Amino acid sequence: MGWGLAAAAVACLCYGVASVFQAVGARRVATADGVDPRLLMRMLRSLPFVGGMALDTVGLAFNLYALRELPLFTVQAIVNTNLAVTALAAVVMLKLVLSRRDKLAIASVIGGLVLLAVSSGAEGTKTFSGTERWVLLGVAIVLAAAAIVVGNVYRNAHSAILGALSGFLFGVFGIAVRVLPSLSPAHLVTDPAFYAALISSATGFMFFTAALQRGSVTAATSALVVGETTIPALVGLIFLGDSTRPGVFVLVGAVGFLCAVGGALALARYGEPA
Repeated sequence: MGWGLAAAAVACLCYGVASVFQAVGARRVATADGVDPRLLMRMLRSLPFVGGMALDTVGLAFNLYALRELPLFTVQAIVNTNLAVTALAAVVMLKLVLSRRDKLAIASVIGGLVLLAVSSGAEGTKTFSGTERWVLLGVAIVLAAAAIVVGNVYRNAHSAILGALSGFLFGVFGIAVRVLPSLSPAHLVTDPAFYAALISSATGFMFFTAALQRGSVTAATSALVVGETTIPALVGLIFLGDSTRPGVFVLVGAVGFLCAVGGALALARYGEPA
């Protein structure tokens, strides 16, 4: 439990600082009309964006460990509070000034994380059946296809729609990693959940990169946070046996989750430091 919480916290720190670099890098690259894989290739020629990806890679390693050790609702809530880290990093690196609302939101995030750490119970022992793993892969494919349609056919669609689809894809990634019985290559190549994780992580990242260049980044980031936290949390609680500690800690965990996610939503504008 302790190492899992530490890993989630490190992932949160890495993702938060990476967001500053990636947002700066995204704005230095020519805007794409739709969701175009070539956009990501152009991003890779931007040094700040590459630095952000390097931090994301480190964060991903710790995130994977946390997903295997903690309930989904705890990991997703902690990781998605990286916007508080982004806000603080923007103050240091970009000389931005926090408003009173920002400070209250950061306090809400910190308080929520403390409550989550106190109330978090053991990871559930249930998993998905073979059929459910194939369904998870199907969901990843459908979400990726929907994001392609929104990004390239309905190009005037609100950025929050693409952000939400990206959030759902990242949520599928978290669920897929959680239900993998083994991380050995021999097991991974035959498990549909592994391919669901690959599709959802790669396409979710690409679509959110496009959302950073389209419309309101605050709206897109808010939608991402909601999609990435609520769905995996519900799946973990309903299907995988995740839970808080018994008694009053159920309420403590619920309050902590709401404070952490609510504070992250209030800091969504820091997905786009000016």
